[in-house]
Amino acid sequence: MLRRLKSDVETSLLPKKEIYLYVGMSTLQKQLYKSILSGHIDVVNSTGLAADKIKLLNVLMQLKKVCNHPYLFEGQEPGPPFVDGEHLVTAS
Repeated sequence: MLRRLKSDVETSLLPKKEIYLYVGMSTLQKQLYKSILSGHIDVVNSTGLAADKIKLLNVLMQLKKVCNHPYLFEGQEPGPPFVDGEHLVTAS
């Protein structure tokens, strides 16, 4: 199997630049985040049993979904009818 690097194949490419842009959560995201944490506070404060670790991973996945986009949760998006618009950008 051959493996080549981009720099070996195309020498005129500039080095990759990565820019990290940190943005705070929207109001809706903060509300959902707090409600998930407060609803599962027993899991967050658990002692570390195997079943508690699985529950904690589930809570962390829900928090990750909130950070990605709050409309991933049922009933959060305004509608029906569901329309595209600036509210999609503002909520995320």
